[in-house]
Amino acid sequence: MQVRNTQQKKLIFDLMNGNKTHPTADEIYTLARSSDPHISRGTVYRNLNFLSENGDIAKITVPDGPDHFDSRTDPHYHFFCRKCGKLFDVPAEYQTSFDSVPGEMKMLGFTIEYHMLFLAGTCPDCSKKNAAE
Repeated sequence: MQVRNTQQKKLIFDLMNGNKTHPTADEIYTLARSSDPHISRGTVYRNLNFLSENGDIAKITVPDGPDHFDSRTDPHYHFFCRKCGKLFDVPAEYQTSFDSVPGEMKMLGFTIEYHMLFLAGTCPDCSKKNAAE
């Protein structure tokens, strides 16, 4: 199957390239509409899914919330603020030792492809707001 390299896909990739805010699909849609008022929500969602399936960006599934997208595709960890809904990179070294299968799991036939560490709580800005109230 030949993949079309559309202007819309390029726009979405350019919006994600180097973006450190981990936007949701709706946030990307809003940004895309400022550059292309005719782009549809479906086009944005399809292209975000294509780019994440292709490994150009990463899709981060947030429990009880919308998916976020990350321009960083290297293995790393995330922190989710339950107050404001923002997603942050965690400045911690990725633990490759977690990717090896412990003996008992290996005997049961498990294979680990990758692991994720997802932390949730309150970000510094929201903590300051709570302290001020």
